[in-house]
Amino acid sequence: MANESREPPDDSDPDSERPPMTKPRAPRKNLLLSATIEAGSLKAPVRIRNLSESGAMIEGAALPDLGSTLILRRSEIEMGARVVWRTGGRCGIQFDGTASIEEWVGGVLQARRPGAGGQARIDAIQAAIRSGAPLPAEAAPAQYMPVGPVRLNTRIAEELAYVKRLLDGVGDQLTDDPIMLQRHSQALQNFEVACQILGHLSVVLGAEDAAVAAESIPLEDLRTRLVRKALF
Repeated sequence: MANESREPPDDSDPDSERPPMTKPRAPRKNLLLSATIEAGSLKAPVRIRNLSESGAMIEGAALPDLGSTLILRRSEIEMGARVVWRTGGRCGIQFDGTASIEEWVGGVLQARRPGAGGQARIDAIQAAIRSGAPLPAEAAPAQYMPVGPVRLNTRIAEELAYVKRLLDGVGDQLTDDPIMLQRHSQALQNFEVACQILGHLSVVLGAEDAAVAAESIPLEDLRTRLVRKALF
């Protein structure tokens, strides 16, 4: 039988009992994101219900035992973690490193701003101060080169795909609410179609031969609109 423990008290509850000297948990963002976990031979889909830089709460039909290590994945983002509590179909995990909430929501790694060293640089500076070693050198700023139309189209296609992933996350949250489904079923269907259109447009815009890509779109209405002949 799997080991289970109760979820620790919510830090936002002033009446919660917490042991002395317990480190306050990082601020969490409530959301609903599709992801997968891998823990030994276990590979299973899960949903991320809340997320912070240091951990997350996930739910799923198959979860690892208390104290187990796992890898949490969402699209191209992944993070090692350890199960710190488990109850029913949910468990809390503590990340091995520092997570970017924005990256996890989008499911895509994002380039760091020029001049920003990120958490790794902060850790390196703190270590240097403690040891008395010289501070690490500032990273050279990124060099921005003019982009031509073809490369710009590729970047626009990537942005469209990113927007689709964001909207897919919103759709997951909306369709998880049975009342929302009942009251706004047609609107949610239109929302899903809009997400599909964004995805197909990103593929066409990023393709080497846009005309061939447009002809391969499975949505007949969209394909007809894109490949129709000019009126004049």
